[in-house]
Amino acid sequence: MNSIQLCCMLFSLSICSSICRHVVVSARKPSFAYTSQTHRSSSGPALVSRRIPDISTTFRAPEVSQHRGQTVCRMSTESTESVGLTDGGKSNSNTKMKDDTIIDWKSRIDISIAKSRKIRGSNYVQISTVDHATMEPRCRTVVFRGFMKDVPLQNPGAYGDCVMKMITDLRSNKVMELESFHSSGNLDRSNVEMVWWFPKSSEQYRIRGKLQFIGNDGPLYSYNESDDNICNNKEYFIAERKQQWGNLSDMAREQFYWEDPGISYTSTCAKGEGIPAGGRDDDGKVLPPPDTFLLMLLNPTTIDYLRLGDNFRQVDKWEDGQWLSTRVNP
Repeated sequence: MNSIQLCCMLFSLSICSSICRHVVVSARKPSFAYTSQTHRSSSGPALVSRRIPDISTTFRAPEVSQHRGQTVCRMSTESTESVGLTDGGKSNSNTKMKDDTIIDWKSRIDISIAKSRKIRGSNYVQISTVDHATMEPRCRTVVFRGFMKDVPLQNPGAYGDCVMKMITDLRSNKVMELESFHSSGNLDRSNVEMVWWFPKSSEQYRIRGKLQFIGNDGPLYSYNESDDNICNNKEYFIAERKQQWGNLSDMAREQFYWEDPGISYTSTCAKGEGIPAGGRDDDGKVLPPPDTFLLMLLNPTTIDYLRLGDNFRQVDKWEDGQWLSTRVNP
């Protein structure tokens, strides 16, 4: 390499380094407010030193290298903080979540629902049951459709507005699984658990309890004396079922006229033969709910609440006609 080529290469490196330093300073300059201080060198012009607020990414000096006779300048970044399990609990809200107050789970979940009301899919919950034959868990996603109001219980107390509404098909596995426990007399093993995650507030509710299915003639079966009271007020629950049927979209109503779930798919299913459009008659009126449509009610008994923002955990249990709330370790 002669002296001319060496001078050209050094000149190119000098220009590239100057450009990269300018890019680094510009990139590090945040859009929010920053402070600056001016101090003078003893042998040169005034220099400006900027103090950049702490951000999650730090820009490193550019790497200059040779590749196929060309000078390559690379920008690189590295994170200033490690990612751990607790990072999943960082709230999207700008407010710092720190509240040690213990309130009952129903009041708490009403607040969580209100915060996430505008988020699509925020009312999707997961419900798990147990297959009676294999004793294996079964989990699926369903749509939460609100809490029951003015439930006619013998001693409603603080429980009156805690019954959770969903819908299901009489032919679904969850119905058959719980029916198996009832027919075998193992009512204590027929508990289910719901998991409800609220991404906006980083909160999780695990809600354990018993499912009750409401059909054309009222509840399909009874658990205890309180359910006997439900049977005695079956007209109330039948009316709730009818109202929920009318609240469904046309597409949702059509599903309850489909062929049995789980069977081999046929072209008949695709054509929708024999299915009333939108679950309506020829005059456009909503048809009465078919036998396959069930109102599914969850009667909570234990709620395990976890807030990942500050690792606050609380367990609520229904005992002696009241909710008992206890803070526990996460």
